[in-house]
Amino acid sequence: MSGHRIAVTLVSLFMVISLATAAQQPSSKRPAYDGSASLFAPQQIRVDQDCHLLPDPAHLVIGKKAHLIKDPILCHLENIEASSHVEERVTENEILRDRVEIAEHEFVLQNVNPEPVLFLVEQLVPAGWIVDSDPQPAKVVGTTAVFRAFAKPGEIVHLHVGMRRTTPMKTKRL
Repeated sequence: MSGHRIAVTLVSLFMVISLATAAQQPSSKRPAYDGSASLFAPQQIRVDQDCHLLPDPAHLVIGKKAHLIKDPILCHLENIEASSHVEERVTENEILRDRVEIAEHEFVLQNVNPEPVLFLVEQLVPAGWIVDSDPQPAKVVGTTAVFRAFAKPGEIVHLHVGMRRTTPMKTKRL
């Protein structure tokens, strides 16, 4: 066989294999695996925006209200702040103004376990507000932002959570 025929044959074979492989791949994307079911995954401690310890959703009893408890050693809030200011921006011959309200606080999370822990902090986000934090939440479910914070044994972790609400004000003409 000549070199040209071998090259054409190899290209044809490669195309057939590529098409067969593409046809075998599922059309829908498989959801990402977060590793939480692994035997080696860290223990999870769930807390709400008020530092109440939340029960494991797998062990909730339908129709029975969960009893929430607080443990200030595991979780407490610090630096609770609220402020507001006016933001202005110029477009053509107008000044657009917004009143911005900021609400922020810091979760202080302590791992008292001998193993690493993953804190899942569930922050309720009221209507009209957006999360304005660094880091951003790992996910948002409905009106609840979920933040993740890893802590080694004995470690204290600080998690800052901020929210903002912007309300348009009357426009000024230049």
